[in-house]
Amino acid sequence: MPKKIIIIGAGFGGLGCAKAFADAKDSGFDVTVVDAKSYFTIGGTWQYAWAGRVDTEKTTWDLSKCGAQFPGVSMLLDTDVASLDMEGKKVVLGDGTALGYDHLVLSPGVVGDPSSVPGMADTLDMYSHDSIERQRSDVHDIVAKARAGETQTLLVAIGAVPYKCPVAPFEAAFIADDVLRRAGVRDKVDIVVTAPVAWPLPDPARAVFTRLFEEKNVRFIPEKAIASVEDGAVAKFADGDSMTCSKIWSVYPQRAPDFVKATGTCTTRGFVPVDIATNGVEGKDGVYCVGDCCGIAVGGKPHPKAGEFAWQMGEMVAHDILKTEGYEHSRLGACIAECGAGAGVLVAPDYTQCVKDPESGKPSCAIEDRKTDGEAAKLDWVNKYIRYIFGEDGRKFEPAAAA
Repeated sequence: MPKKIIIIGAGFGGLGCAKAFADAKDSGFDVTVVDAKSYFTIGGTWQYAWAGRVDTEKTTWDLSKCGAQFPGVSMLLDTDVASLDMEGKKVVLGDGTALGYDHLVLSPGVVGDPSSVPGMADTLDMYSHDSIERQRSDVHDIVAKARAGETQTLLVAIGAVPYKCPVAPFEAAFIADDVLRRAGVRDKVDIVVTAPVAWPLPDPARAVFTRLFEEKNVRFIPEKAIASVEDGAVAKFADGDSMTCSKIWSVYPQRAPDFVKATGTCTTRGFVPVDIATNGVEGKDGVYCVGDCCGIAVGGKPHPKAGEFAWQMGEMVAHDILKTEGYEHSRLGACIAECGAGAGVLVAPDYTQCVKDPESGKPSCAIEDRKTDGEAAKLDWVNKYIRYIFGEDGRKFEPAAAA
């Protein structure tokens, strides 16, 4: 009988893993992907929706249409996972069905959990697709009040690190800056980004982002841990300071979903620790964890959480199970923080040597200030993955020009 592979999560990590199995053809494995959703989305498309350049529905793709790219892979969509029995090697679904496995690949992403910051739940969750319309409404409200002469403050508050897509809070601030300038009200709005650490991105990115903060009059306040929020509008910080805001866009503290947390495999921070060389979960036979849900430390710092890294981790796990001869793993990421007016900053951390040599391998990071083609590069990156998943006939992501 073919060995059974269950992949939980049809995001970047899960689909990267499934695609490697599908491309292997006649691999001898029975592969099933389970996901609570029926759509794929890329967080890097959401700002186009709240900025009014594309309808929100255009930021999702129907996973039932990706079958041609995943031959031999079964997909259980709109299917919840209730629990995991790692000793008995079973996945229990929401309806009580138990699926046995030989190998389990966890790629369920993370959930935003604001419970450690009283009042944060009343603020906007930047990492929820369901928040797009509220974010769009926030922008409209800020513009309307600024035009009426009211000074506004938009706070982008990072609740905890690590968090997925590290450039996203800064990108949101820069896109908001661009939208407000186009609306003619930028001088009436204070845009602030706070972080609980000195700098949440790779160190080589600090200089170019610092310059952008100054150019765009965006205030970045490091080592500013948010402790609570009152009435959804007053941010109180651990150092005793407070800030009254018109709108607060939060990066909620993130952790593994409840059904993963219940297995006891998570750290106190809420992620599943894995071996960087394999993404295997220590002490759990045949279990791997990839993407945002896993926790990896490199040189005392967390391995960044990003879609491209998740895809690569998923590929690596598949090839480890397949025992693919000659497979060479790459852990080179590409995050493009858009800055408005077509510009962007490419942050490209490379952890390939760390995977090859966990003891002494060092990460590197390239930075490119793409002043004229940053947005174009971002769209090329998005559409590359749409082709991987949905083929050449997949719906291309094409937002309207900024007005």
